[in-house]
Amino acid sequence: MDSKVRDNPEMHRFERQIHAGMLAAAYYEVDGERLVFVHVETPEFEGQGIGAALIKGVFDNLRERGQKAVIWCSFMQNFLQTHPEFNDVVDPIFGQAHPSILVEAILARPPGS
Repeated sequence: MDSKVRDNPEMHRFERQIHAGMLAAAYYEVDGERLVFVHVETPEFEGQGIGAALIKGVFDNLRERGQKAVIWCSFMQNFLQTHPEFNDVVDPIFGQAHPSILVEAILARPPGS
């Protein structure tokens, strides 16, 4: 098993190889410099820590790149409740915002911003 988490921007996801071609993935949308995380998948491996390892790798990657995350995914929100050491990676304005709040804020921005 490859424990390295990689960004796959073409698929809008961070990936972690599990085995034999199976991947754990954290899906995102791009909002300017921020990544908006919408879903995490760990097929057939629930409860084995693979999702947590994926999220740690995602946050470490974002920290190294100087990017911020907006968290819509409930799994990632729950992870952050017990791992405050990653709060610096979460956007302080939208952090764990409900999607409707973020959409309203994005629509209210001036064009081109």
